[in-house]
Amino acid sequence: MECKAAGESVFAKEVLFEGNCEQAVDTELTLPDYCPDIGKLLKCRLVPMITSRQVNFDSLVVEGTARISVIYLDDRDKKLRCCDRDYPFRASVPFDGNNENCKLIAAAHVDYVNCRAVSQRKLDIHGAFTVHMTAVCRRENELITDVQGEGLRLRRESREISDLVCCAQTGFDLSEAIELSEGKPPVSSIIRSNAVLCVEEIQTIPGKLTVRGDAVFTMVYCTEQDDSPERLEYIIPFSQFFDIPGLDEECKTDVTLRCDMLEVSPRTDSDGEYRRVDVDIRVSADVMVYRDREASWVNDAYSVDYELNCVRKQVRLERLCNTLSDTVVYKQSVDTGDIRIESVGDLWAEIIDSRGIYRDGKTVVTGNMAVCMIIRDPSKGIAYSEKNVRFECAVSQTASCDNVRSECSVGVKSCGYTVTADNRLEIQAELCIHSALYEDIPARQICSVELDENRQKSPENRPAAVLYFADAGEELWDIAREYNSSVESIRLDNGIEGDAVEESRLLIVTA
Repeated sequence: MECKAAGESVFAKEVLFEGNCEQAVDTELTLPDYCPDIGKLLKCRLVPMITSRQVNFDSLVVEGTARISVIYLDDRDKKLRCCDRDYPFRASVPFDGNNENCKLIAAAHVDYVNCRAVSQRKLDIHGAFTVHMTAVCRRENELITDVQGEGLRLRRESREISDLVCCAQTGFDLSEAIELSEGKPPVSSIIRSNAVLCVEEIQTIPGKLTVRGDAVFTMVYCTEQDDSPERLEYIIPFSQFFDIPGLDEECKTDVTLRCDMLEVSPRTDSDGEYRRVDVDIRVSADVMVYRDREASWVNDAYSVDYELNCVRKQVRLERLCNTLSDTVVYKQSVDTGDIRIESVGDLWAEIIDSRGIYRDGKTVVTGNMAVCMIIRDPSKGIAYSEKNVRFECAVSQTASCDNVRSECSVGVKSCGYTVTADNRLEIQAELCIHSALYEDIPARQICSVELDENRQKSPENRPAAVLYFADAGEELWDIAREYNSSVESIRLDNGIEGDAVEESRLLIVTA
């Protein structure tokens, strides 16, 4: 005989797919007519930028542009030059999950890129980058809160959880016209540009989410006046409103911003000089909205009248403990090898990989970064050097539980340096860290109960009471189940308040 069960719904983030799609870059690049001939190659950069994410009925698709930037010295003036070329890409993986309300989170990172000059105007480029895709959705699960049947005894477990209210994906564009300050020479060509998003504040009002922060823009460019590059740093503040259904002041949010696209275009001023730069940034925002509440479920059962057939299942629950956006300074000494430092034309750092681990009240972020340097050597002239360094930093973050995972992202806000007497560089990288701490809550529950009417427990064979010597820490539920009693009667008969025996003692167990 099947017992009648009652339940309640909980909502959690479910990962339907997580995987990588590698994209090869094998192409030839011919310099346009306005670029001078190559004298010496310094660096080939590969920057993948995402323009769209699509969840189809049979596939996950990410489209974008792979930008190749070749930094070199020209053969005539030995000046720094850069040539850019964009190549479209389309990354696709099979996907047969339910795509209703499914969101695709995607990010790209570079694996490697190599560049070889076939001639002074043509290059062979080989490289690869990986698009990491995660398909998530808001999934409804039922927790069994009560079961009714003859002689049933139930054990329940209660925990504070975070119900997923909304899983949203949105975005916004930032545009800024930047005028070069007095004393800065006009732009001849752009060597590199970068934008890092740093969140300062997140506010919630009913139905709307406000995200405030800064886009830290950096540009290094060549001039016609000198062979030393110029550097432009500019902070673009933003304050964005998002419509989020179901959001209120009691909700918690986990917001991740990504810079998908950066376009930089030099413009002329009234004198015809390139003293203005138009900056366009496309930002994607992944928003998870949670509401804390107490959840209860039946995790075990027995009957004093019949043997049971129970079906159990595991339900994945979680609790958003804490989110943090902060900046830390990481210092590292870098050796430039056989390159002697007369001056540093440019230095920047790029995160290769990172991960966060929560321990002892802190989120510890570790990973690898590439320190890229354009250096003037007194005998070799301008040279390029790149060093991979291992980094570790920590930010204070609290979580009132043990089984915690950190979902974090890291960006390099700025990177300064000091030249030491022993021909080394002491770098100071300012890192923007976003970390969300989640508690994983394993919930093993009873999902169906059936009384076996062919295996009835005979009341004639039960003693009215037994004496049982319990060990310290032994749970009353296990004792009650063994002797066909109840936790309540054992508590009452023996003056026990908790769910377990505090110290070894003799108990009276009545049927």
